[in-house]
Amino acid sequence: MLMLRKAHSDIVFLQETHLRMGRLPKLPSHPYKQWYHSTHPTSASKGVAIAIHHQVPFILKQQLTDAEGRMLLLKGEIASKKFTLANLYAPNVATVSWLIKTLDTVKLFAEGTIVLGGDLNLVFDSFVDSSTTRSHIAQKHISRLHSKLQELQLIDVWRALNPTMKDYSFYSNPHKSYQRLDYLLTSVSLLSTFSTSEIGEITVSDHAPCSAVFALDSMVKRDWSWRLNESLLNNAKYCKQVRSHLDLYFESNSPALSKHTMIWEVHKAYIRGVFIALGTKVKKEQQKLLGSLLAQIATAERLNKQSVSRVFQGELTKLRQQLREHLSQRIAKQMLYFQHKLYAHGNKGGKLMSALLKKVRAPLISHR
Repeated sequence: MLMLRKAHSDIVFLQETHLRMGRLPKLPSHPYKQWYHSTHPTSASKGVAIAIHHQVPFILKQQLTDAEGRMLLLKGEIASKKFTLANLYAPNVATVSWLIKTLDTVKLFAEGTIVLGGDLNLVFDSFVDSSTTRSHIAQKHISRLHSKLQELQLIDVWRALNPTMKDYSFYSNPHKSYQRLDYLLTSVSLLSTFSTSEIGEITVSDHAPCSAVFALDSMVKRDWSWRLNESLLNNAKYCKQVRSHLDLYFESNSPALSKHTMIWEVHKAYIRGVFIALGTKVKKEQQKLLGSLLAQIATAERLNKQSVSRVFQGELTKLRQQLREHLSQRIAKQMLYFQHKLYAHGNKGGKLMSALLKKVRAPLISHR
């Protein structure tokens, strides 16, 4: 989830969530307030999900899922415009037949602009989408799929914006090869609003995140509000700096020159500025460390894509482990904040209580 925060994504398509029906995650403090899932009914296999940021004014009209946890379709409105969001996780057996059948379902269900993404488990063009220039699927079947995409007027966003580039989203360790298996497809009418599309680095998953940026009018941004970063109080170095700032403030503002009440009230704004500066410094240091790890992973992976080597693969494994350890520390902080929120607001009327009550399925008890 921390990687989602860093990416600042508004709409996220997730595959291989491995969630079982009835055991969906509860993230009331997370910025992605709207979560939609398609899960397997009996096992924690497959699974797809769509997460929508609270700043996106998405209004759901209809939802459609399959029984295997491989398809999730949402129909609704964003900024008064009709959209159909489709998240797919194609099987690695009879892939083209499954995709064509699913695309027919999308065609019947869709309304307005289509945004389709997911792990399609194949390459559209083996010469540019595979490091070996080979595909396990015959070209005649790929041609059938292309015809179906043309029928729906769906365009591969990344390829449209990067027509000559070679990049990949998946590394097969047994075959020692890279492939581009993850796609974002959209209606032709929306393609002109896309400015960039990128394939990230393979870090905490075996697939690289794929992103695209497009602009919509009438998107309302929420005002930012500050709150104290309590973790600063657990650091002796930062506490010492805060004390020195307080000593300097009270020495510079003598009670003989101002009223006690005024000095006290003004010091709140002063010390808040100190904490903001410290918090910004800590955040920049964490972002610098995270950025350094991601940059090293990107460099090692780029070299490994050019020439698959055990040396580069070993370096990638080491760097990814360091990234997981760094993210684990930040996750622990988020869990502490969530526990504090539950303690402070759990038994009080409000949005949190309402959300918790909706998920409680207690039997009705009658009193006589």
